[in-house]
Amino acid sequence: MSASQPALTLESLLEEARSVAGGLVNVLFPTICAACGRLGPMICDTCTEQIQILGTNVCRQCGRPSASVAKSCVFCRNDTFRLQQSRACFAFRDPLTTIIHKFKYDGLYGLAEPLGMCMARFWPEWDSPPDMIIPIPLHERRKRMRGFNQAALLAQHLGTVVHVPLNDVGLKRVRNTTPQVGLSPAERESNVRDAFSADSSELEGKHILLLDDVFTTGATMNAAAGAIIDAGAASVSAYCLALALQ
Repeated sequence: MSASQPALTLESLLEEARSVAGGLVNVLFPTICAACGRLGPMICDTCTEQIQILGTNVCRQCGRPSASVAKSCVFCRNDTFRLQQSRACFAFRDPLTTIIHKFKYDGLYGLAEPLGMCMARFWPEWDSPPDMIIPIPLHERRKRMRGFNQAALLAQHLGTVVHVPLNDVGLKRVRNTTPQVGLSPAERESNVRDAFSADSSELEGKHILLLDDVFTTGATMNAAAGAIIDAGAASVSAYCLALALQ
């Protein structure tokens, strides 16, 4: 070995091996866009440009679009809404609807990284800066069936960028509720009532940020927030990838 050549180390050899292995994976198993099927990144540039970003004029409490920034609106102006503040990055419309469906139900958990990075990019200012991020938990039976909790995967990638720790033990789903898809707002609220249990030793006095993939009526987030506040948390806010526009 000549004096001008860098010394080989175990670390450099491992890095080279990882690079070669990664290249082989890309050749043998190329990725396609989850929305349109085009060969390339898991979310292609064309589909990315079609995803609708939510504006800044939103209700501060529930995050729904508003004519101007409002403290509360007709959706959340009542005593039963427990969230201090809610935000979402995008409208729950295609192509994002298709992407999230592939992520949750087709096992494309590799989408967690680009989607989590999107949530980091649109990270808002919070009235109460969160002490921890809690992903909305799945019931253990549904988690075993799906193989993963999509909210927890998003939270892992987001938390590493915004430097807020993840807590996945402070909140449990104690009832295996039926899926919320297709239910009316009243049915959604009834379906998740008393579905969560929170650990006061983990949460007391803390500012909590709940995280999920989609905010529809807010029933799930609100039920979880109620359990957390009853456990002694100082405040609960919510952050979602997408908001279903009514």
